This record gives sequence, structure tokens and C-alpha cells, in this order.
Amino acid sequence: MNYSYKLDNDVLVVSLEGRLDTDASAKFESKFAEISKENPHGSLVIDASELSYIASSGLRIILKLVKTEKNFRLENVCSAVYEVFEVTGFSKIIKMTKALRKIDLSKCEKIGAGGNGAVYRVSEDEIVKVNYNPETYSGLEQELAKAKEAFFLGIPTAISFDMVDCGEGKRGVVYEIIKSSTLGENIQKDPSCMEELTEKYIEQLNLLHSVHTDNPVFGSAKESYCKQVENASKFLTEEEGELLKQILEALPEGDRLVHCDAHPKNIMIQNGEMLWIDMEGMSVGHPIYDLISIAVILNGMRTDEMTIGICGMDNATVKLFKDCFIRKYFKTEDPEMIQKYGGMLDGLRLIRAVFAIGFTSENTEKYRPAIIDMARQYFFPNIQKIVGGIKFLVNTIG
Repeated sequence: MNYSYKLDNDVLVVSLEGRLDTDASAKFESKFAEISKENPHGSLVIDASELSYIASSGLRIILKLVKTEKNFRLENVCSAVYEVFEVTGFSKIIKMTKALRKIDLSKCEKIGAGGNGAVYRVSEDEIVKVNYNPETYSGLEQELAKAKEAFFLGIPTAISFDMVDCGEGKRGVVYEIIKSSTLGENIQKDPSCMEELTEKYIEQLNLLHSVHTDNPVFGSAKESYCKQVENASKFLTEEEGELLKQILEALPEGDRLVHCDAHPKNIMIQNGEMLWIDMEGMSVGHPIYDLISIAVILNGMRTDEMTIGICGMDNATVKLFKDCFIRKYFKTEDPEMIQKYGGMLDGLRLIRAVFAIGFTSENTEKYRPAIIDMARQYFFPNIQKIVGGIKFLVNTIG
């Protein structure tokens, strides 16, 4: 076994390579005592990325370090060694991270792309959702945790596997391949199925909203909106920032599961079953937060190409879907009520757009001036009407 070490800002990092068997353990224990004495430190990190084997004698050394070091952790533990720590129960008493599985993207087919990354086909059964921006990696970990927890709570989702190292500083999350198309694409392909598929879609929304949970992995939808308002206000006048807070005051807390991006392109249909995807924003809150995300697509976009890209349907089909969704979701055939609900959903649509002023994506940077102009023309002058619509909808859907 080989080792190396460095002291960095009071953190002693010791890297192990090879096999920590009986002979190597005795030598390493003796040598570590010297290293520790010569390098006073506040924290100790064992980098196990190149450690391929650990014997019981090696485990005993690790146990001594747990007892003698104030701040000790193991990092980048390979699967074989990690399994030893789990079987022996050491994983319950030691802070450790597992080494990421490595995927060579050059050998994978790119099947989609977005502002922060892309989606690649890893195998016949797996895809990897890759993020290029290291600042989003904590979000990837949250998405993975949320997807797993939602699955265990009975929400039909694409099965998630693990975080992976995609090379060149890129990371991703591996999911099962859903061998079908999105809800929006299915409706676009066969509009005669719109009524049936919309009913099933609403059933999935109601199933999601029937789950009450205090699991901290999901976080609060309202807290997320509060942060969005804070960021958006940096680009607005003080008075406009105060007006945004009126929206927050009207939005309730809640303990129900909400997707927060529940439009028809984020639900897949496989063998007749609907499955949620893109779980990064999943939170606890009130169903109004999902209505806001759905409202974003209900009026379509400037071109069919843009609308298809966002929700899988063209503008003509979206118009029909809006009417169908309102009738089914609010259980009404009254033309006046359909029009009333449609107007309130139009107001919700503006909320999402205005809150996006504070986003840092490339598209937002490009279109921020236009979004601010739109907000000053249509949103702020109608703020009281929009707040009234929120309160009415919150009371209506309970």
C-alpha cells in the first residue's frame, strides 16, 4: 500500500492507495502517528479513492481514528470497500462518502439538451441527466434524494439510481429509461385522447397532493418562492419589490407534496402508467403551487416551435387542452366559470414569469429586460386582481 498526505487550512488529508491488509495496516499505523505529530490539525480526511481493499486490521485502525480524531471522515470510498463498512456497521459511526461511478459520455448518445446540461443514453435501460455547472451539483443531489423519497411515498416516478462522475468536472444522475413519450406528446399525436389523458393527469395531481409529509428532504415551496422574490427584487424598484411580497402573503404554506413544475412535459406515459420526471423542485406546500406551474403553458408561446419545446403540444392543441383541463380540474361545464377560471390561471402564469427575473440562467440574462417590461405593463398594474385570484383558487381547491 502507498500513501501521501497534505495539510491544508488545518485539514490533514491522507490519501491511501492499494490494499490496507494486515502488514500494511501495522506499517501505516506507525507512520500515521509520526505524520499526525509533525502536522497538528483540526480535521482529518482519509481519501480512499484509490483504496481497493481493507482487512479487519485496517478497520481497527479506522476505529481508533474515529475515537482519537475530533473531526474525521472518509471520502471517495469505492463500492467494494464501502460494502465492507456497511456490512460491519462502520458506516453508521463514520462520516463517509462513496466514490461516484464513472461514465464516459463520449461513448453515450446525447438525446436531449438544456440550459445547464444534457441527457445521454447510458445503456438500453438507463439515461444520465448531466449538469455542466458545479454550482448545480447540490441541486442534483437534492433531486436524487427527492425522487427516491417520492417513490417510497407511493408517487409513480422514473426510478433513480445514483450520482455519477461524467468526466471533465461534470456530474449527473442516472435514471431508468422511460420507453414512451410525454403526456403533451401523446395529446399532440392523438387529440381524440385528450379528455381521457387529462382525467388521468388530474388523477396523478390529486394523488400527489393527497400525500402529507414533513420529510425535510423536500423543503418548503413557499420558502423557495420567498428566495425567488428576494432575487427578483434586486432588479426592480423598491416599490415593485413590495408588490411582489403581496403575492407571497397570499400564497399559503402547506404540508402536501407538490411537484412545482407539473406541466405535461414532466409526466411520461409508459404502458398506460403515468410517471413523474424532473423532481428537482418537488416540495411541500399547497396545490396552488402546481397550478402556477401548469398555468405557465396554458396560453402557449409566440411560436408553435417554442410551445412544443416546452410542453410537447402546439399552440392550437394547448388552447384545447386549457379548456379541457379547466373543465376536468374544477369540475364545471359552466361557460362563465370556465372563463373566470381561465382568467385567474392567466394571472398565475404571470407570477412564474415575473419571479424568474432573478434567475441566473443564460436565457434569463438574455430576456430579463423584456420580462421586466412585461411585468410593468401587465403584472404590477393588475396585482390586486392576481392576489384575489390566488385567494379564490386556494379556497376553491382546499
